[in-house]
Amino acid sequence: MVPELKGKKVLIGITGGIAVYKICDLVRRLKKDGLEVKVLMTEFSTRFVSPMTFEVLSGNPVFTDWSNDPLAHIHLARWADTFLIAPCTVNTLSKIATAQGDNLLTTTVLAYDGPLLIAPAANHVMLSQKAVRKNIDSLIKDRSAVVIKPEEGLLACDEEGEGKLPSVERLYDWIVWSLMPKPLEGKKVLVTAGATREYLDPVRFISNDSSGEMGFALTRTARWLGAEVTVVAGSFRADPPPEVDLIEVVSASQMLEKVLALYPEQDIVIMNSAVADFRPTDRSASKIKKEESLTIKLTRNPDILERLGREKKNQFLVGFALETENILENAREKMERKNLDMIVANPASAIGSRDYRGWIIYKDSEEEITAPSKLSAALKIIERIARLTAP
Repeated sequence: MVPELKGKKVLIGITGGIAVYKICDLVRRLKKDGLEVKVLMTEFSTRFVSPMTFEVLSGNPVFTDWSNDPLAHIHLARWADTFLIAPCTVNTLSKIATAQGDNLLTTTVLAYDGPLLIAPAANHVMLSQKAVRKNIDSLIKDRSAVVIKPEEGLLACDEEGEGKLPSVERLYDWIVWSLMPKPLEGKKVLVTAGATREYLDPVRFISNDSSGEMGFALTRTARWLGAEVTVVAGSFRADPPPEVDLIEVVSASQMLEKVLALYPEQDIVIMNSAVADFRPTDRSASKIKKEESLTIKLTRNPDILERLGREKKNQFLVGFALETENILENAREKMERKNLDMIVANPASAIGSRDYRGWIIYKDSEEEITAPSKLSAALKIIERIARLTAP
């Protein structure tokens, strides 16, 4: 849940496609997170899921025509903070692109001037038609609409291709994106996440318990605030964020190589990954056999954050510090030693915890942050970075 979104108004337009059932879960999730939802359906879409279903889930009347309000298209358009059409058939997509208003949904689109999200779902051949592609381009260029790319897979017609309605998670993410301010628009942000692994042999490795959840939360919220985000991730258990470039690596050396290659073009770099401090000096090409004892010689890994601090030019560099004692003092020393612009300090109790407590430290001051989730904490951190990097 993102507390900043509580009470925001989401209008969902539904057209006639088998994927209508997915929107039930989307409406439920939006309501659970405190957003207001109203649903607008075409006549044909009501054959897949009844309006009563969405009325119960949304807690609001469902609109299909003007029978209860002759100005429904105006009232709905003025009510909404964002407008998602999903699933959007090729027929409705083409009507919107050519400014037709022959039903309540398409007429409401004509009366609406806020963020417009369109999620097409159709047979892959239909979506690849030149005229359809032209209409999609027109919606993006002339209407500033976001056309959410369909997913690949088995379609309702039993054909394989790109035409599936995006997942509920992706639709939800785009809705949140459309409702957030964009202080990081035009900025490139690099985030590292997860844990690196240093292999002793083909099956055993040295690592740590990082899930990647905080790194991915930082990635997701940076995108919400308008940044172009790339995430370099080691091993992780958390679900990776949608709509961002994800580069997966294994070892600290691989992470260093990828980060250094991307570093020069970045505006902001957030090093959240839990990088192994040491690696085995020698790696066995075959599985090490069980013995009474085993001595492993370790070699220190390169300090990626320190290297970035040395080579920093105009980048805003952010690090993280997990401490068991003298949290603020140790974190500030690390910030100064590694030439960071900001550091986030966490107590060891943050590992595995659902809620969050930490400190943002920069220049000669610090602020404590508490949040009910790592996602909420990440948003606070990214908002602080946005303010500190504003022109």
